[in-house]
Amino acid sequence: MMLASLGLLLAGSATAHAYESRLIPFRDVGERDWSAEPIYQLAAVQAIDGYADGGFRPLAAMSREEFIKMMTAASGAVPGEQGETVKLKDVDPERWSYPMIEAALQRRWVDALVDSDGNFQPDVPIRREEVAYALGAMLLSEAADADRKQWLDGGWEKERDARAFPDAAQVDAPLAPYAYYAVKQGMLEGSDSGLNPDASLSRQEAAAVIDRLLHRTASAKPLTVTGFYAIQSYNSIERMSLLDQVALGWWHLAYEGAGKAKLDSAGDPYKFNLPEGWEEVTAAADKSGAAKDLVVFANKSHDVESFLGDAAARTQFAESLAAVVNDPRYGFSGVCIDFEDLYDEAAKDDFTAFLHEVKAVLNGKKLTVAVPPVYYYKGYDLKAIGAQADAVILMAYNFLSKADRLPSAPLPLVAESVRDTLAAGVPKEKLILGIGKKTDQFIGAGAEAGYASPASSAVEERLKKAGVAQSLSIPYLNRHIQFTDTADNELFYEDADSIDRKIWVARYYGLKGVALWYMGQFVDSDWQRIAAVRQR
Repeated sequence: MMLASLGLLLAGSATAHAYESRLIPFRDVGERDWSAEPIYQLAAVQAIDGYADGGFRPLAAMSREEFIKMMTAASGAVPGEQGETVKLKDVDPERWSYPMIEAALQRRWVDALVDSDGNFQPDVPIRREEVAYALGAMLLSEAADADRKQWLDGGWEKERDARAFPDAAQVDAPLAPYAYYAVKQGMLEGSDSGLNPDASLSRQEAAAVIDRLLHRTASAKPLTVTGFYAIQSYNSIERMSLLDQVALGWWHLAYEGAGKAKLDSAGDPYKFNLPEGWEEVTAAADKSGAAKDLVVFANKSHDVESFLGDAAARTQFAESLAAVVNDPRYGFSGVCIDFEDLYDEAAKDDFTAFLHEVKAVLNGKKLTVAVPPVYYYKGYDLKAIGAQADAVILMAYNFLSKADRLPSAPLPLVAESVRDTLAAGVPKEKLILGIGKKTDQFIGAGAEAGYASPASSAVEERLKKAGVAQSLSIPYLNRHIQFTDTADNELFYEDADSIDRKIWVARYYGLKGVALWYMGQFVDSDWQRIAAVRQR
């Protein structure tokens, strides 16, 4: 498996609010730089970082030890897992990079980087052909024996001839078979001048290479897809075939106080109500083979904390829930509890007890629990929830800070919330990353700026008109949109590329799947990316 963190090159992250992730761009990597996406994506998962002065130094050369450490960590190789201890004259076992260099040598990935005197030369800038060689050796070690033999026996020469790099003759002969395998696998790219084998690898090039490697590894990891059919989602009913699970957001908590509560399906201001013609939706799910969950929604407007502290009301609610979830008309496979706004730590035990009571009435059906990132919400015992639930959905899309123009789901905070949730005790095999399809629009400037969250369809229409500037927002990694109407407008949009990055984060951390909030907001280009998830 991939490591959750590849290790920082040098620390220097900024801190804002309660978050530890970098929320300030590197001073020398702008949103229009070609390397911005891989650099900020790796920074989001703490696979790479900058320097204490706020820079990344993208053009600085990367040393042999820095690159081999990153490559080996990205591969998931565990130091000391196989082979005898490796002795190098110029790399002491106490050196910070030694464990990863040793792991690479034990696997025969970097033999050619050790000279006849037993020196590795860790501080020397690594050359592009050495990068290609190391990557090729690593990837070839994963190939079937017959395929590896065929490649080394001459197959690589066909690749060399097909590429026709002008400087092909400059590639060291012993490295060439492995270097061209890395090229074939898309790990290293040439330019008009060729492969540039003797050029040193810059930090920004290293980020791009490691990003490709991590994406290659992650792409093989299966993910389940859950779609929340809620609010206004009829336009997505034909997308059921792309889901493993559909969560039907049609019910909510009705707490009447003093031991009285029930599951309700009408009159909720948040639109968690049973729609007319619901049978068409459940029929579409059944036709597509998507399992169906009953979603129960509640937040502070439902007096959720008081309800949880009322044991008699919880018992009455559980009875009401049991009647619906076990109703054969719906064919539910389970329940998703979406109780939000639990700020008080005192709510932890009550919520855990409530989940136990819910599970007792499900007749073996699955229990899913949606939880927020727990920076400010202290009423969730994640370890207990992870133990009781069959799945936990992390609602990693509510980081909005209007005063700071911090959008709802910046990738660094999404990744941080995943790390925190795993560290709190939720097993990765149960954790599902929630992806919210939302736009944050800031209108005007300064303290008087307005805010809106337009529908995705409205954003897509505006993008077709003149006068719109678009770029990659950094370090947040969603689409940055700017235009002027009656006022200056700045938008952070969760487009298909942004959704893809969050899918990658789920794979990177080895999670169970992703959940889409809510289906009606996702547009055609988003569904194309989601379809690709199901095809792998």
